[in-house]
Amino acid sequence: MKITKVVPRVIRRPMGGRVWNPRIRWHEKVIVLVFVETDSGDVGVGEAWASGGSPEALVRTLEDDLAPLVVGEDPAYLARVWERAFRSTEISARPGIVSAALSAVDTALWDLLGKALRTPLYKLLGAHADAVYCYASAGLYGEGKTPDDLAREMAGYVAQGFTGVKLKVGGALLAEDVARVAAVREAVGPGVRLMVDAVYNLSVPEAIRLARALAPYDIYWLEAPVSPRDVAGQARVNAAGPIPVCGNETEHGRDRFRDLITAGAVEFVQFDVAACGGISEGRRIADLAAAFHRPCSLHAASSAVLMAASLHLGAALPNCDSIEYHMLHQWLWDLVPAGTFAVRQGYVRPPDGPGLGLALTADDV
Repeated sequence: MKITKVVPRVIRRPMGGRVWNPRIRWHEKVIVLVFVETDSGDVGVGEAWASGGSPEALVRTLEDDLAPLVVGEDPAYLARVWERAFRSTEISARPGIVSAALSAVDTALWDLLGKALRTPLYKLLGAHADAVYCYASAGLYGEGKTPDDLAREMAGYVAQGFTGVKLKVGGALLAEDVARVAAVREAVGPGVRLMVDAVYNLSVPEAIRLARALAPYDIYWLEAPVSPRDVAGQARVNAAGPIPVCGNETEHGRDRFRDLITAGAVEFVQFDVAACGGISEGRRIADLAAAFHRPCSLHAASSAVLMAASLHLGAALPNCDSIEYHMLHQWLWDLVPAGTFAVRQGYVRPPDGPGLGLALTADDV
């Protein structure tokens, strides 16, 4: 089996600007998928991180830089493709965009390999479980949205079968965020895992103050409290605050995660399969975390492709704490069978079928 074509697809979905997190008011969601086709007729799909900028440069990177490394290859040689592509960043100074593009290609190659072997990806990777713990992620800010509104929203997710929820903080005054968290804790009760995410929006003193103010509400983790560039500052937050820090979803490559871990900047190692370097690098990051006795969590806030990839990888990781199940960003879920991501007592199974278990083609999107 040989790869014949690499086809990027850009999908845009209007969101109207009605909700926001501490950094982004959501006017539009941009998704970049990559379809890798072979001479056997199989098609693999992966997703690239596309937040925070125009997708055009990402598409050109896929077409001009990565496609020539992939076309003509056997998908089984995905490690060779990965090393060629990422090693080039040592002289190109473009590790971020190459990692995003490579994430999509690598995931698509794993999907192809699973289809060729007629095996679900999580079993091909070496299954640890057949279902993964997922938490409901949302709790954004909105015009006129009160703490009571937020509490009803989060309690509704618990009623749907989740036993963990996450909301945004760091986008309002401290007292307002404390009131929001207090309302949610009262609404969901003491037995539900409660997490908060500041989306890198706070200074170190602000993050420490917030952590101390939220400590009475039994917060499972404080995610992305300060700039991802301030590893030392995040380590100070982790050491001084009473809530363990989780991060950093936008990082790429195991070297960056090694630095976060050894600096004491994270207790929960969080990566995104669409940003970190794909399934291959995600597994290496998780193994690195395990060597330091850290659990990992997979960030997933985009399409059905990313959600499926995250579930398959998570099911193969002994130290996978959780996967984000976003209640707002569920793009292209209408293109997979109903019930594909069904929640049962907080757990979700990877999709059935070979590879990622999705039957998507470039024409579908």
